[in-house]
Amino acid sequence: MLIWDSLNDNKKRETVIKSLVWKSVIDVYKNERGMDITSYLVSIRIKWKTIFIKTNKPIINTELLMFADKIKEVTEKKLLVIWIRFFEFDIKYI
Repeated sequence: MLIWDSLNDNKKRETVIKSLVWKSVIDVYKNERGMDITSYLVSIRIKWKTIFIKTNKPIINTELLMFADKIKEVTEKKLLVIWIRFFEFDIKYI
C-alpha cells in the first residue's frame, strides 16, 4: 500500500495536515527567532478551510502573525510533496 492510498481517509488526511502545520510553525519560528516554541503550542484544529493554532502565550501569537505568510508557504510546499490538495486556507492564532 502506498502512502497516498492510505491518505484518502479524511481522518488520516486531517491528522497529516495538522502534523505538517505543527512542524512548519516550529521550523519557521526557529529559523526567524532562533527559539523552539514547542512547549508553547497547545493544539491545532481544522474547521473548513481555516486552521486554528492555539498557544498558551499571547506574545507568541503576535509573533507568529508576523510570520503567517511564510508559515503558510512552507506548509503548502510540504503538502504538495505528499500530494495533498489543501489550498487557500487561512491560519488563525488563538
